[in-house]
Amino acid sequence: MRKLVMLAFFFIFGCSVAPFVVSPIITGVIIWKQAEAHKYYKEELKIIYRATKNSLKELGHSISTDEKTRDGYYILAGSKNEFKIHIRQVKPNISEVAIRINILGDKPYAELLYSTIDANTNTINYNEEGVPTKNKDRRKSAYLSR
Repeated sequence: MRKLVMLAFFFIFGCSVAPFVVSPIITGVIIWKQAEAHKYYKEELKIIYRATKNSLKELGHSISTDEKTRDGYYILAGSKNEFKIHIRQVKPNISEVAIRINILGDKPYAELLYSTIDANTNTINYNEEGVPTKNKDRRKSAYLSR
């Protein structure tokens, strides 16, 4: 009898219920899994690492831990809100940034940080001689020096 009820349940509802039970939440290109946000970038690890650090500085968060790990970088930042950020190289020219804010996560704040990282990866900065530089100081940005 029990098997018959289960068979009827799956016959009526199919497997459409299963993805909602076990899969992570996906919003746009940000994947939410166990209170941690994940986003992939089509950039090298060093570029995303610099953009993340500059984004944290731009948003006014101090970096308390900045370590190189086996597969990338680990950054601990913030005082009121604690940001735990793991940056790793997935494949050549593909990097992942995983962010956990506090214990339960903060979706709007993580999305703000991701949008700031996006802006920092898309900005070419120049020094006083007009030569492109790796320094992401916004005061020397090509957009602000015009």
